[in-house]
Amino acid sequence: MKNTSVTKIRINEPCNGAERRHPDLSVLLRELPPFVARNHPRFKELTGYSGRTFANLDCLKQTAGIKRIMLGNTVAYERESLISWLESRSRIIS
Repeated sequence: MKNTSVTKIRINEPCNGAERRHPDLSVLLRELPPFVARNHPRFKELTGYSGRTFANLDCLKQTAGIKRIMLGNTVAYERESLISWLESRSRIIS
């Protein structure tokens, strides 16, 4: 006889409540200037994304929640909205 019980797999849903929590990245408020340019020397170190990755995400309209301005020929992001966007895209896994 075949086992007829089927477990439903939920796609894009975390398995437990711990995975739903977002980390607190407010420590970046002290590290970053009020507007952070894509070519900032420590941009990748502090955010985990390179400037070119952010350019691609901008092009794909995935950074709609981040306020940005042009500083010369470079796009710069507002610190508070950048940090809240990073918090929304990250999660605690353990």
